[in-house]
Amino acid sequence: MNHRLPIAFLAAICGLSGLAACSTRTEVSLTGNTPAQYSHVWMTVQEVWLNSSATAGPEDGGWAKFPLSSPSTVDLVAQNGGNLDSIASGLRIPAATYSQVRLIPVDASAALSASAQNAGALYNFEADYVDSKGVTQQVPLALLNPDKGIGIQTSIKVPVGNGSPSLTGASATSTGALPFGSSSGTATSPFGYTTGTMTSNTTSTVSSTSSATSNTASNSFAVALDGGSDLVPFSFATGGTAILLSAHGAAYDLAQAGAISGQLTLINIPNYSSGLRVSAQTLNADGTRHIIACATAVQSDGSFLLYPLATNSSATSPLTYDVVIHGPGIATIVVKGVQVPRASSSTTTGTTTSATSTTGTSSTPYTTGNTPTGTSSSSSTTTNPNVNAVSIATLTPRADPDSYTANIATAPGAPLPAGAMVNFYQTLGGKGEVPYVIESSPIDPFNQVLFNTQTLASATVDSGTWSTNGAVIIVSASPAEGDGTYKVAAVAPGYSDGALDPLVSAPKPNSGTATVVVPTLKLGAGATAGSLAANVIATAPGKYDQGELLLSHDGALVAAASLDAVLTQGTGGVVKMANLPSGTPNALYYATVLAWKSTDSGSSVQRQWYPQAIDMRTSTSASITLPVN
Repeated sequence: MNHRLPIAFLAAICGLSGLAACSTRTEVSLTGNTPAQYSHVWMTVQEVWLNSSATAGPEDGGWAKFPLSSPSTVDLVAQNGGNLDSIASGLRIPAATYSQVRLIPVDASAALSASAQNAGALYNFEADYVDSKGVTQQVPLALLNPDKGIGIQTSIKVPVGNGSPSLTGASATSTGALPFGSSSGTATSPFGYTTGTMTSNTTSTVSSTSSATSNTASNSFAVALDGGSDLVPFSFATGGTAILLSAHGAAYDLAQAGAISGQLTLINIPNYSSGLRVSAQTLNADGTRHIIACATAVQSDGSFLLYPLATNSSATSPLTYDVVIHGPGIATIVVKGVQVPRASSSTTTGTTTSATSTTGTSSTPYTTGNTPTGTSSSSSTTTNPNVNAVSIATLTPRADPDSYTANIATAPGAPLPAGAMVNFYQTLGGKGEVPYVIESSPIDPFNQVLFNTQTLASATVDSGTWSTNGAVIIVSASPAEGDGTYKVAAVAPGYSDGALDPLVSAPKPNSGTATVVVPTLKLGAGATAGSLAANVIATAPGKYDQGELLLSHDGALVAAASLDAVLTQGTGGVVKMANLPSGTPNALYYATVLAWKSTDSGSSVQRQWYPQAIDMRTSTSASITLPVN
């Protein structure tokens, strides 16, 4: 299955201090990777959980919970380019190997936290973006089952410390089965976005304080989310627009992570301000296509930093990545074989030469600023990580004046999974080359199209191979698909990657946006087709006549079904969902309902989520009752 690993949202856990003398101290930070149309993406976190099981659900046992003394808010847009923003420090975590990190948010419907207010946000989770008319919109960022948190599978080790536990940091809670309570409430935003039914959790607190002074060492981890894939705009009713967070994450030990830096000379792109993107890519498991391991935005000065990147322990044979530089108005650039050693290794710098580039120099090392010790950070400080970034030096992109826009369609009766991404691939010419992801976009889950048309380059592709002595020769050539032609495939959690069959090319002049039909996806390896029967009860008949039932896993959207038929008939009815991934450890779902009135011109939508787990890990069928208030 093809996932974009880092959301360009990143939670870095650095300095965990444990429950006993065998612990280390950890700080929690966030970094962001967000598309150019967003001016702010506020994210507020109130707890960090860890578990040794990669597939434990939020109500399963084994969680070590660390509630912050006060919630902390980070603007993910400000964290583009590998910046870290602290949300907590001095958390006390016992030495162990953890296979899952879970972040517990403060939902947009909850009272505005002090940290969000101090940051200038209107909501605890908020997305500010520029709409098609050039007007900045400030909207609450919709979460899927926020009471269950955002789960990230990983493998990170907290080593044994060398002293007594710290006096600072949040206290921890440990759980067997977690008893979730049932507090609820609703809140309506000034923009008419109504949210509802928050379920709280109940745990017992385990004291972890000590009168001894801590001598424990620091430890650094990172959890990454990519806003390019995880911020999902969707439309409803007659013109309403909202943004959903569908979170997919990856986690890193920052002591073992690497980075790639670079510089673009933008003399061929006049008045550039934003929109260019860079990704580090690797081969997928079967070697048939590349996948994105890390992505970031090019800054207004042309610089970029890809961080964090996974590395291996070999100093003589480090992991390699291929770097893809792309975006509106430029010919795509591919730099192959960039070797990335661990942060503790010495930096390798390079010199880049081509007919259109200047000689490159190594970038200035990124250093970490001082972060105050404490339990949380309500006004955290943005810093760059302490990274020895491998430089691919300076490149000069070629302008592409003939780019075009594309959108997708689906075959009748064969929709894409609601959580699908659509990738546009090109392949370098030459024997043994494998397609790269050039552009990527989440679908509008309710309308089965791209919310914004995708801009695609029509020019030839510039490419070269990085070497340890810095010599990279860039050549321009047509991709295997042809100039301006792309293979198109969808990918989604729980499903096998789509076949690289459909092609899209530039339309004839003045003929508008190109459209490509994207086939639906088959279930992933090991999964069987499951079904859900949802008994929807309209507690206020006539209040809504349209809506969607959303299923999520660990905060990521998996499937959706229309509620229009059962809402318009008054009291509700049964909605069935078929072909759900079941029979795998990840087939644990939770339900969220969005409902609205079609005559309200898209001015309001209610979001309601439910605490009952839909457990299809060992079953191919399930049922649930969903009162819609």
